[in-house]
Amino acid sequence: MNPIAQATQQIFLGGAVKQNHALEHATIVLLSRQYPEVRLSGISFAAGFFVFGNVPTEAILPAAEEALHLLRTTHPDMAVHERCGTNLAVAGILSGLAAMTIARLKRPYSTANNVILASTAALVLARPLGLTIQRFVTTQTPNSSMRILEVKPMKVFGANAHFVRTENPDASGLFA
Repeated sequence: MNPIAQATQQIFLGGAVKQNHALEHATIVLLSRQYPEVRLSGISFAAGFFVFGNVPTEAILPAAEEALHLLRTTHPDMAVHERCGTNLAVAGILSGLAAMTIARLKRPYSTANNVILASTAALVLARPLGLTIQRFVTTQTPNSSMRILEVKPMKVFGANAHFVRTENPDASGLFA
């Protein structure tokens, strides 16, 4: 995929990014079962995804391949993950908007108690909303053209990481 298409996919959450995001989540779920003591995280791009954590390189490819199979067949729900950054973003946006809205009201409604109450209510609503946004906006079940090409171990800012490079011809267009 050319760099311009990759950048456009990233900015507009194109199909390749959303499908890699789903595969990243499912891969991390499977690796977490295999290595429960290791703290894992990831980030997705149009060309693949990173898995951060101290796991053997040879464990990544089988987990990613199994995750791809499960997403396409019996477990498409593995695309949604409780600890996804989407959930944090939704929580931050909702609580910030709630606090700003209450703070802009006239007295007696703009009290600190009401700001705290509105922010807390927003955080409670953010959990189910974040999961829903993942399901319908930031992840997508990988299509049949997606393939896992390779896994490359590396260090990113001193942290152990693996880049899982994917190819997805049917999702590689500018707005796929």
